[in-house]
Amino acid sequence: MEGFHMVSELCSLITGWRIYVFVVRVFKKVISPNVFELGLILADYANNRIEATVDRRLAPFYEDRFVENEWKTITSFLVRKSTDSVRATKHEYGILFMYRTVVVQAPPRSPPVPDFDFDPFDYILEKSAYKNVLVDVVGALVDVGALTTDYYGLKLSFEIKDRYNKVLECEARNQQAEYLDGYFQSLGKGNFVVALSFWRLTELSNPKLESHGAISKVVANPDRPEVADISMVVF
Repeated sequence: MEGFHMVSELCSLITGWRIYVFVVRVFKKVISPNVFELGLILADYANNRIEATVDRRLAPFYEDRFVENEWKTITSFLVRKSTDSVRATKHEYGILFMYRTVVVQAPPRSPPVPDFDFDPFDYILEKSAYKNVLVDVVGALVDVGALTTDYYGLKLSFEIKDRYNKVLECEARNQQAEYLDGYFQSLGKGNFVVALSFWRLTELSNPKLESHGAISKVVANPDRPEVADISMVVF
């Protein structure tokens, strides 16, 4: 949209940024009971992504004002270098909302921005993926373990397979493990392809994916062409 900056341009050296973005992900970062920050993953029409944070003072105000898959225009915000050891996106910077930040509902753009940015299994298994950036993957759900408890808390292990029959081990932790245990059971019997978004790649000799708090998400049979391709081969 004319008059707006691309997400890839954002840096801390300049102010006066104006962006027109798609809301990819909305999640809560719980600090204590009834206190939370709001996390957002925003993308421009070229699918350049950046994480935004709404701090605890403003989060309750914005909680119902951001919905995934909607478009927004955002002005008057801060841009800061990301200091997280594991980032949600490849962008080196993040957005921080202020009291004077202005958010306006915007018309959708065509073609739409994809909900997922899938990495191939080879990229992960051969350790070519960035270990400090969360990833999206899609695969057939071929095995789900039982919900167990270890030293770190609740754990749910499962495996997914791509169209080339390569298998990737995945492990959900704590609240995510408990949620996915119920979610997978609710799917019932049948064949399912699942999309994992914003999962962390471990640094083990045999790479696997682990959930990374509330940002990590799983969707069964998303409306993506990869689902039919994988189902045809695996099932």
